Amino acid sequence: MKIGCPVAFFCLTGILFLSLLVSCKKSDRCHEPQIHEVRLGAILDLSGIYSEEGMAGKVAMETGVADLNQLYLLAGSVTRFSVTVRDAGMDTAKALTAAKEMYNQGIRLLVGGPNTSSELKAIMPYLNANKMLVLNCFATSPALAIPDDYIFRLIPDDNVQGRATAKMMQTDGIKALIPVYRNDAYGTGLSQSAKDQFISLGGMVYDGVAYATGTVSYPDIISQAATQVADAVAIYGDSCVAVLLVSYQDAADFFKAATGVDVMKVVRWYGCDANTKKTAVTLDAEAAAFAHEVRFLAPIMAIGTASSVPPNAAEIAGRIKAVTGSDPDDMALSAYDAVMIYGQCYNLTRRYDATLFKAVLPSVCASYNYLGISRKMNDAGDLATSNYVFWAVIQTPGGWDWESYSTYFAEGDYILVKP
Repeated sequence: MKIGCPVAFFCLTGILFLSLLVSCKKSDRCHEPQIHEVRLGAILDLSGIYSEEGMAGKVAMETGVADLNQLYLLAGSVTRFSVTVRDAGMDTAKALTAAKEMYNQGIRLLVGGPNTSSELKAIMPYLNANKMLVLNCFATSPALAIPDDYIFRLIPDDNVQGRATAKMMQTDGIKALIPVYRNDAYGTGLSQSAKDQFISLGGMVYDGVAYATGTVSYPDIISQAATQVADAVAIYGDSCVAVLLVSYQDAADFFKAATGVDVMKVVRWYGCDANTKKTAVTLDAEAAAFAHEVRFLAPIMAIGTASSVPPNAAEIAGRIKAVTGSDPDDMALSAYDAVMIYGQCYNLTRRYDATLFKAVLPSVCASYNYLGISRKMNDAGDLATSNYVFWAVIQTPGGWDWESYSTYFAEGDYILVKP
């Protein structure tokens, strides 16, 4: 384990992490923490269609806990951190049950999950009523951007992703958009943001298709969308028409359903962070071939750019991949930071108190930048901004894979295609 870099980082912050801890060794007469184990809780999807990212987030948090405990050990502290993980399987009722179980177990600090905006929205009233703090890394719905609640996010809300997507479409010369999106908090929020931003740039948006999140007939949805795509192509031409797919890993099912529909293969397709870099697409030859044919581009918040990854982020990603077998996305990487940030909050407050953590969290995030991304928050308690990298599906000698294509720079509001 590379512990030198985290130690150096904490020493350089205004928090003076190590120096404060060293002052409270066993041999000193200062007051030790009332509890020696600081318990974190995580509600993740480990069994549903979001399980790939859920598992990556779990391993990221476990990696963070290991590094954090090593820091406290080196400082001579008896405090140790642990994370209790519950699988909600993308079920809102199970997510709420998990939150209640953790509260009854004395856990007041949630980290990383839930993986979806619908789950976080479902447990939000319970978290606020019971003063359970969550530092989320996956749920991006703008509807969750509420000031002074107990929900903080190390990711921007989807208004930033919507802008990035619209700018990418503008760069590609798209003039008409047909959205196909999940009819839930995530899908409606992101699609609306992308539509609004695309219209603001002079584009035309069709009604599109909102689909229920239960049993899905992918051919039926594709058929409905194809009618609108054909209308748009007749007016704007196929090179200027695009489909925006706001789905989860079932993007592969949409691609396979669209393979036999000619008009859906002559326009461009764009995706979202929930289907970016997912193996459900690249391990399915038919889905991957379609994604490649329609030049599918899917964005996700970025630590770095399409051309460059900061060294600390690359090192942590490598440790996670060694366990999971696949590259974690930068939302999963953020779960590592979430654990480390909680470690700094505890060092400042010296008490296991969610309200005290809530008070210091924004200032801790404002000075934290270990992985190579600023964690400064906005007034709603969400990451103020970040770059977005767009990924494309490519064919390699070993099969299909994802490759970074371009970067949306939020500061400057522009797209840069990788050389």
